[in-house]
Amino acid sequence: MQWSEISSILIMLLLLGWSISLMSQNSALKKENLRLLKKTGEYDDMKNEAKEILKSSTEVKTVKSLREKYGLSLIDAKKLLTL
Repeated sequence: MQWSEISSILIMLLLLGWSISLMSQNSALKKENLRLLKKTGEYDDMKNEAKEILKSSTEVKTVKSLREKYGLSLIDAKKLLTL
């Protein structure tokens, strides 16, 4: 094996480790954000707003509205509708 191949493999392993670390941090931050939203009561406000929008709109438009207003991910916005 040449040094260039070995260095390429090492770089890929380092990038893989770094990306796994970032995903772990992202997950922890999402959990902390949800905890803070529930603690401050804003989570309940978002759920109530989602219910109100859903009365006069479709589920897709409600999810889109929540994502635009609060910067939620698709999964988080859909979770609000199912709770």
